[in-house]
Amino acid sequence: LRRVSSFGRVLLRGLNIDEVRRMLESLTQENIPVGLAEAVHRQTEGNPLFVQEVVRYLTEEKLLTRESGRLQTSGDTALEMSIPEGLRDVIGKRLSNLSNECNELLSFASVIGREFPLDTLKAVADMNDANFVNALKEAVQLSILEERSQLGEIRYRFTHAFFRQTLYEELIAPQRLYIHQQVARSMEKLYEKRLEEHASELAEHFSHSTDHADLEKAVSYGEMAAKRAMGVYAYSEAARLLDQTIKVQKILDPDDKEKLCDLILDLCDTLFPIPDTKRIIEVEAPAAFALAEELNDSSRAVRGCKLAVEAVFVDRFDLGRDIQKVWIDRAERYALPDTPEKAWADATLGSWMFNRGDMHSGEKLIRSALDLARRLDDQYTIQHVLSVAIVMWVAPQYTLEREQLGEELWASVQRSGLRGVVPAAFGQLFDAYLVAGKKQQAEKYLDDLRIIAEKTKMFNVVQFTSLIESDLKIIDGQLEEAVKMSKEVRARSEQASVTLFSGSGARVHIYLGRPVEIPESMLRSFEGRVSNCLILAHQGQIEETSKIIDRYVIKRTNFGTDEDLFPTFADTVFLEVSILIGHSQAAEMIYNRLNGTDVRTGGARALPCIARLLGGAAALLERYDDAREHYKEAIKVCTEMRFRPEMALTRLELAELLLDHYPDEKAEALEHLDFAINEFREMKMQPSLERALRRKDILKA
Repeated sequence: LRRVSSFGRVLLRGLNIDEVRRMLESLTQENIPVGLAEAVHRQTEGNPLFVQEVVRYLTEEKLLTRESGRLQTSGDTALEMSIPEGLRDVIGKRLSNLSNECNELLSFASVIGREFPLDTLKAVADMNDANFVNALKEAVQLSILEERSQLGEIRYRFTHAFFRQTLYEELIAPQRLYIHQQVARSMEKLYEKRLEEHASELAEHFSHSTDHADLEKAVSYGEMAAKRAMGVYAYSEAARLLDQTIKVQKILDPDDKEKLCDLILDLCDTLFPIPDTKRIIEVEAPAAFALAEELNDSSRAVRGCKLAVEAVFVDRFDLGRDIQKVWIDRAERYALPDTPEKAWADATLGSWMFNRGDMHSGEKLIRSALDLARRLDDQYTIQHVLSVAIVMWVAPQYTLEREQLGEELWASVQRSGLRGVVPAAFGQLFDAYLVAGKKQQAEKYLDDLRIIAEKTKMFNVVQFTSLIESDLKIIDGQLEEAVKMSKEVRARSEQASVTLFSGSGARVHIYLGRPVEIPESMLRSFEGRVSNCLILAHQGQIEETSKIIDRYVIKRTNFGTDEDLFPTFADTVFLEVSILIGHSQAAEMIYNRLNGTDVRTGGARALPCIARLLGGAAALLERYDDAREHYKEAIKVCTEMRFRPEMALTRLELAELLLDHYPDEKAEALEHLDFAINEFREMKMQPSLERALRRKDILKA
């Protein structure tokens, strides 16, 4: 073919991780977690044939198990240690065509690693120069190795990981042990001025030794490599390195509980941004806490509690869960007075109490914790407590304070990095700006957050960045784009087995007139139940929504007083629902609570312009002049925020008000109506468009 003039070589790349995951799901008809897809990709390099063979092997050998509705490799099965028999035969035939010298050289190379420097191979291979060069040339010509030279260094790489693995497995244990030791010592000399760059390889080679001093080096280099991986946001690699380091430490000195506890806590830090919260909650945090208890070490104990609490929040979403309270109580037990640990524990307990309904006691604890954190000037703790306050203090009376706390939090983040921010605070800081009607500040915050998300690749930061982008798309009237982004966020959450819900996701479907359903898991959360109430109201289920309104509005203790700390977003939704179903009593109660406050919108979880809803409530209560003034205020707010859907809805409702109660204002009403119709068409807000057109038809008739 090479001699044919029309011949051309087409280089095919392997599948990427996401493509491998989709192929696995197609082959197994199961949900595949990212970790398993990464392992298969690492093993097969995305070669579709190899992917298929690996899946067949894992299935036939019963090495896959179902856990929480998802496939995982069973027990301690290491995917990298498994070569399907069919592939082993193919690889064996390729290697059998090599000379003895070439096979010997490749055996040394297989111990060094998938990729290796020529100098290291030369140092450990017991061959004369002529045989070495000939064997190396043969391996390259037969495409077992490929040259990967770079400035100042000649490197080689196995063309596929399976070649390296097969050769490695053919060595007997004493051979492997000897070569690993030789490689480790050679690399230490070769890279004595760049040990950190090669810490991962050094840790791997020293870990295969039986010598005590070598194992100590394996632990030291393992920690160094993990720290370096975290520094470049390679969280999965850092977790893999610490897993290996912990295994070595248990062999080296299982009685050194301080070291083991620290390694497990560091491992939890790497698992959190992946996120592998389930493992933190069920395995690593309990193990670290048990060791800290044995040591009677309060600092380590509280650190373990912190990691568990934050993991439960991400994994389960609801701050009020009982499992979280267990860890909070443990933190309170071990946190010493006037320490960052005490401030963290009190703030977290305050958030739990707040979420369980004891809001005033919770607020006092959070304020006390914030005073202590500021006094100690501990940025991690300051960020944590500020995050808790922003997440919890969502009643109308907190609007200005919450915005100020958000500014303080973000200033700390920009000074000190993301050290103690509760994940939900990323969304709630944006919410604070929206509630206050500060869209420009919200957009500036998004720009900063987007930079952090792109740099760190932290799952929670990426997810909340996308949710905020989706909310701003809704405000700008790009509703289809918002739907697309919302679906992507949900898909990533499901893929990572974490719960992340957006009330605005339901809102955009309502704007577009499309069916929407709250996931069953989210109906257990308060936010999910509130959003579901709005959906039921739009579906015309008046009896069901009336029961919800009676429970959360009519029968609410201390309604509308300073003691009422009920969330702004919830009363925003309940006001909208009350107007929809004609519940005058509830509408008047919420109207009186929200009127005259600093609240401009329902925030990220509800979105509507408050002045528009106040206008609707006033109209329902037959206070038409008040309704007209509220609609004028809504137009002002929506103009400042460039809030297209709410502007169109406001002008439609104002047109309806004028047509029904101000017959002399027909010209103005028609102007508002025509504006709304054009906007609804452009944004594809079908239910509102049909409502506006019906009004126009009545006028024509």
